[in-house]
Amino acid sequence: MLVGLLLVCAAIWANCAAGCKTCNPGDQACTECTDSSHNIQVDGKSCDANCPQNSAANDQKVCVCSADYSPVVGENRCERTPSVGCAAGCKTCNPGDQACTECTDSSHNIQVDGKSCDANCPQNSAANDQKVCVCSADYSPVVGENRCERTPSVGCNTPNCKACDNPKTDREVCTECNDNSYLTPTSQCVKDCTTISGYYGDTNEKKCRACNPECAECVGPANNQCSACPAGKSLEYGNSMYPNNGGTCGDACKTTGGSTGCKVCGSTIGETLYCSQCNNNDQAPLNGNCAVNTRAAFCATITSGACTKCNEGYFLKDGGCYQTDRQPGKQVCGTAGQGVCTKCANGLPADNGDCSGKKCHESCSTCNGIDEASCLICATGYYKENGSDSTAGPCKRCSERIPSCKQCTSPSAGSVICLESEAGTGGNVNKSGLSTGAIAGIAVAVIIVVGGLVGFLCWWFLCRGKA
Repeated sequence: MLVGLLLVCAAIWANCAAGCKTCNPGDQACTECTDSSHNIQVDGKSCDANCPQNSAANDQKVCVCSADYSPVVGENRCERTPSVGCAAGCKTCNPGDQACTECTDSSHNIQVDGKSCDANCPQNSAANDQKVCVCSADYSPVVGENRCERTPSVGCNTPNCKACDNPKTDREVCTECNDNSYLTPTSQCVKDCTTISGYYGDTNEKKCRACNPECAECVGPANNQCSACPAGKSLEYGNSMYPNNGGTCGDACKTTGGSTGCKVCGSTIGETLYCSQCNNNDQAPLNGNCAVNTRAAFCATITSGACTKCNEGYFLKDGGCYQTDRQPGKQVCGTAGQGVCTKCANGLPADNGDCSGKKCHESCSTCNGIDEASCLICATGYYKENGSDSTAGPCKRCSERIPSCKQCTSPSAGSVICLESEAGTGGNVNKSGLSTGAIAGIAVAVIIVVGGLVGFLCWWFLCRGKA
């Protein structure tokens, strides 16, 4: 009895937890349970008949966490031991590829990349019952990235097409291009929408869109994003330091009286007039407009409001200095040196700085000679027969190969793709698979046959009536 009393006193003195007969005085870790059939729990302080989940009692009647599990400090439970090398937010992962098997936050989902955790799944995916984000139908995970992309259609004939309707038939229509391509109005895929005159690339929808009506060419949808203007209009850049951002199409050159403005509009580029002499004798035309010859001087010699010699980085034309990286100079010259043009925009060498007499054949945009077989790049509305931009050859009209086609390209010899049709959309083949020219021919033939039949019947009945 005395021994029992001493044990009770020791327990009270040590402040043991309920159910614990004896414990260490310092940390109150239980060393023996009051009920001998009970086990010391995972927290090391309490006693109970059963051990918590993912633990079992050893020979000393102490609950020990199972393999791959560890006791939670301050709690009577075991949790899976975090794996070494797991991504942030991932509690456990496979040792080899670090694929996450459980998130630290139980409300989070294992992401599409298989390694990270987050409350929400990425676009075009949803969490399954196992709290794993899975890509939606028609979408696949992108290797090495936490996102889903549309699964490429199997067997689209259209080059660089990711998804299409009626694949591998004469009614195939591409609906989405590969990530590095844009969808044209004729359901083709191109790397650069500016290959279609009057179009720009919509980077959000990955489609080629028509420029603002005020622009001839553009870099975006707004009227201040023009990169070239219609005939009779001149381009005013929003910021002359960044010509690639485009500008607004304004009025062509107009003469003014007084001491400022243009005195003579004597330079014509692309059917648009530009200034050739300024009213102020200390000024000269720069890219077609009168400008002060500042510290970054563009003109080496000014005489009576016109330049007679341009500095390096510019070329001389009609009393003004122009640059090759912006309008309107880029229409004239491709390469300049020592203040003069050395190579014209169409690829031909300049004649002592002059490109006015250097003309390619009308079917060529650039060439290495003046005949039709010397085309390098075709003019708008033409395609290269040999399919090469580096080898000279003739260009043929798009409409000769594909009826009603306004703009086209030839990716290889013998292959022609329509980029813009007369209607602006829809391509060159209708749903029946017949070209518009073929349908027109059939319609004419039907009219002739029906007309002939009606005529024959009228003749027959008239003759019978006379008889």
